[in-house]
Amino acid sequence: MSTSQDLSALVGQFLSKYDAAAMDLVWKELSQKFHQFWNERVLANDVEAIPDAVCDEIIRILDRNGKGNTKDSEAVARVMVPQGAWRRMMNAFHANRELGELVTKILAENDPGRKATLIDELYKKNAGQKNNLTGPSGNTIGALLAAYDPINNLSIISMNDRRAVIEFLGLPIPFDWEVAPIGTRITATNKVILDGVKALGLEGSARTITRFFYSPEVQRLWKGQHTVKRADKDVSVIVPTVPDDDEEEEADKESVRESMQIQALIAKIGTIMGYSIWLPKADRGRVLRVWKAKPGELLQELPLGYDPTTTKTIEQIDVIWLKKRSIVRAFEVEHTTSVYSGLLRMADLVALQPNINIKLHIVAPAEKQEKVLQEIRRPVFSLLEGRALSEMCSYLSYDDIKDISELKHLGHLSGEVIEDYEERAE
Repeated sequence: MSTSQDLSALVGQFLSKYDAAAMDLVWKELSQKFHQFWNERVLANDVEAIPDAVCDEIIRILDRNGKGNTKDSEAVARVMVPQGAWRRMMNAFHANRELGELVTKILAENDPGRKATLIDELYKKNAGQKNNLTGPSGNTIGALLAAYDPINNLSIISMNDRRAVIEFLGLPIPFDWEVAPIGTRITATNKVILDGVKALGLEGSARTITRFFYSPEVQRLWKGQHTVKRADKDVSVIVPTVPDDDEEEEADKESVRESMQIQALIAKIGTIMGYSIWLPKADRGRVLRVWKAKPGELLQELPLGYDPTTTKTIEQIDVIWLKKRSIVRAFEVEHTTSVYSGLLRMADLVALQPNINIKLHIVAPAEKQEKVLQEIRRPVFSLLEGRALSEMCSYLSYDDIKDISELKHLGHLSGEVIEDYEERAE
């Protein structure tokens, strides 16, 4: 069943349990409280600090983890901001007139372009401050926007979650995620999701749409949550489809650009050798700016017979070489200091399919060789059911990939040439 069919069936089920009109009235009242607090406390012309008890009433609206909330309380989301940090933030908006007025402009602005510019201005102004206001996920700004206007601003406050929803729905993103400023990501993704969902037949406020996506049946779909059957019990697992915020923060733009070049080069080498190529759908836009795929070279769907959980895991691997319906080699290109993301994905695959027979490669800069080989030998990777990850996974440097691409008669070679360059942990 297609995504649209899945969602159409779930929309009616959701709306039969969720009273959208009544909940919109609840959020109208909560938003009015937020407006009153902002106008009478944050923007007040006095120098008195806002009492904790007054801040706490608003924090309960903003953050599900706010002091005094219960499992039945209505709040924007789990924002992951400590109570004390929220209190200090509210008082900073009150005491610092320039800061408070800038945030006010962001909340009140209706034009997405101007709102994005103001958010970027706030991030620049707040750079270096460890106050939870301008994190890479956009959680705090998203929560403030949703409390200010829950009808038009999604309570899906995490950029990772928004990206996962958009990719699940197959909606076009009108900007380059890797280079777009946070303001663009916050405002544009809000519009993309609202417009895209309405096109699928789900009408309602941004709050209603948010609750739909976080309903258990729907969240399981876009978060990549699956049930794996083990001998003793069924286990619920999640297959990550977007990078973590700290991973994106850790990698500078230059390293990301270089990793993209290597990803494209691996794809190009594979096609010269006669293999079909798979790239994660989230990466295709940026990789195809470097590698110009010819018709038929880049697969649109993986022709595999694995269970949905395994297939979803394989779909996230950076580059895959295939011969007809068989995977020949799989590559993860690492650009973060920790080199964990690629290894974890490879380990996920081996854990799901202990008997899988795929040649796996971690590709990273030469200075990370020792780090990669050391991590491959960690107990968590060495004690996998079936085989240790080190028996299946090798290391290749960026320079190795470049050298392979320059080999004479590359079109007459096979993937076995990789074994002349790879390094193994054992």
